[in-house]
Amino acid sequence: MRGAALAGLQMEPGGPVQTTANRLAALVARAAAAPTAMIHVAEGRSIRLMGGWGVPPGYPRTAAIPASHTLFGLVIQYGFPLVIEDVRLDARVPAEAPVRAMGVRSYAGFPVRDPDGVIVGVCAVMDMHPRHWLAEELAAVDEAAQTCTALVGQRYARQQVEIQRSFLDTLLNSLDTGVLACDPDGRLVMVNRSLRLLLGIAADYQPPEQWLRALPVTHPDGRPFTADEVPVLQALEGRHVHGVEHAIATPEGGRRLYSVNAHPITRADGERLGAVSVFHDITLRRRAERFRGCELAVTLALNEAQTVEEAAPRVLAAIAETLGWPYAELWLVEPTPGGEVLRHVDRYRSPRLSSDLTPPARLMPGQGLAGTAWQRAQPVWQTSVGETGGPVTVEAADHAGLRTALALPISSGGRTLAVMTLFADEVEDPQDDLVDTLSGVATQIGQFIERRRAEELQHALTASKDEYLHLVGHELRTPLTVIASYIELIEEADPASTLAEVAPMTAAIQRGSDRLRRLVEALLDLSSLDSGRAEVRRAPIDFADVVAAAVDKARPAAEAADVTITTYLPADLQITGDRERLSQMVAELLDNAITFTPAGGRIEVRLTRGEDWADLIIADTGAGIPEEERPHIFQRFYRGQITTERAIAGAGLGLPVAQLIAQRHHGEITLLPTDTGTAMCVRLPVDPLAVKPPPPTQVGPPAAERAQLLEAPADDFE
Repeated sequence: MRGAALAGLQMEPGGPVQTTANRLAALVARAAAAPTAMIHVAEGRSIRLMGGWGVPPGYPRTAAIPASHTLFGLVIQYGFPLVIEDVRLDARVPAEAPVRAMGVRSYAGFPVRDPDGVIVGVCAVMDMHPRHWLAEELAAVDEAAQTCTALVGQRYARQQVEIQRSFLDTLLNSLDTGVLACDPDGRLVMVNRSLRLLLGIAADYQPPEQWLRALPVTHPDGRPFTADEVPVLQALEGRHVHGVEHAIATPEGGRRLYSVNAHPITRADGERLGAVSVFHDITLRRRAERFRGCELAVTLALNEAQTVEEAAPRVLAAIAETLGWPYAELWLVEPTPGGEVLRHVDRYRSPRLSSDLTPPARLMPGQGLAGTAWQRAQPVWQTSVGETGGPVTVEAADHAGLRTALALPISSGGRTLAVMTLFADEVEDPQDDLVDTLSGVATQIGQFIERRRAEELQHALTASKDEYLHLVGHELRTPLTVIASYIELIEEADPASTLAEVAPMTAAIQRGSDRLRRLVEALLDLSSLDSGRAEVRRAPIDFADVVAAAVDKARPAAEAADVTITTYLPADLQITGDRERLSQMVAELLDNAITFTPAGGRIEVRLTRGEDWADLIIADTGAGIPEEERPHIFQRFYRGQITTERAIAGAGLGLPVAQLIAQRHHGEITLLPTDTGTAMCVRLPVDPLAVKPPPPTQVGPPAAERAQLLEAPADDFE
């Protein structure tokens, strides 16, 4: 270290250090009345000329020369002054000493020491003649050596400051923690590398009013900092600032949180030299804290909910608000006759979202972001929402300001049960820690869904058992009792009885047998449709013709019940489906309407076509379905209060069978709201390649939307 420090004293020829050393050598030469004076510094085992006066021609002024066998080396080696009156007669002078070749006859050299007393050089005078050195001459050389010590010390101190500054700069620039310092006027004097990259500013000595405007820094809630709130400027006033949170927009478009401390920089006498501010990244810590709260909120929401639909709003809100993301959705995997689909359950929308979004009701595997995550069974990041498909169009996503999305499958037992999609209005890179944390939340949700499904299945099994017991106790026992009773009467009848006398009893047996057969056929049909064993033969058919044929077949029963059927059917409406099954579906709905419509009532059958679907609406003027019974009408074996009070025969299987047939055709049957009577709507998909026929000429007003049928005046039924 000492050698390196002294080596730095010898700068380029004519430099300030060499000029000072040359002048000092001239002064000592005059004071000692010597023709030559030289000041050397040590560099390891070599020496280098720092300054000289009257240096002999050819002496190396810039190159280092070996110190061995030199008089300068002897001074450095032994640490004492060396005074020689005649080189040729002094035994201490090595035979190979360079001074002999130079013609030097007398020599006086004194050591130059650094501030710690270590010899780092030699100050010496020489003469080409033997001489006795006087005490005042030697004192002059000694004083010059001490002056060199001060010169070396001053330079050494400067170098130590430079070395320490280099170490400090290297240390600060290697830190991930941001460090910023300013002078007493608030001008930036130091910004370390990590903070320069984050803030995009450098220490350019600008006044505060200039560099403050360039900072991409806000409060966590987005409010800008005023000059009075900036920690480093507060520290300039003598305050110590701790834990002020900053939100910093990153160059990539993201956002990170920092905890900032600031302290004044003062001298020992209290003079203020400036202030320093330190930025600690707390993004992950804050996220971990928020997620602990999120997990608790999700746990509470799941514990207090009975169904996924009930838990979804609180779960989505807890997760989205924890992330600070403005939009979230929950999709549930549900089986259908055509295969599993994702059903939209609920969503969370932040008030700050610039526009509303409308997700589809269902998604197929691989469709959109949620469908892709479901298909892959792994999380999917999307940093350009809409480019690869999603719950919204590219235009809607851009308009809403969405930039990043994450779809997370919710699984249990190796099977995906649901998918959660989350959307941010900032660009965020994929983060493993975020996915890991959300996966824990997803596991909670998956266990809840699995548990609730198990409970629902247990409830359904119990209910099914009760329904079957009721069926056996009523629907099967009644006809069996009738059959057994009449068989017993026949057995007890007079063997001589005529056929005419026995015929009424055999007819009753036949009716009971038919009732049992219909019930068994309905149960078998329901089971085969439900399990997927029933084959659905799809082919192009005219659905209008299917409906017309079913109405014609039902008219005798309607006339017998004094019920009028009016139809509004197009001339042709092509769809793809199973003609027999669709006929069965329409017949079930017509039979249901005839059964519950009193004498003198009316039934209207209306068939219309939309862009990609066909709507069949069957409305009657019957007693209607009470509000509390509406959610249950498609449950198998369900029989409403009116059915029970009027003792209407049936097992409660007609509507469930009709619904299953519609679902096997990728459609559905819904109960429409109406003030009087009942209105059922069958919606089936239409082949998009089928040619749309011209609007048919119909009796009565044209059909438009499904709801308009229910608003038709009563005269339409007359």
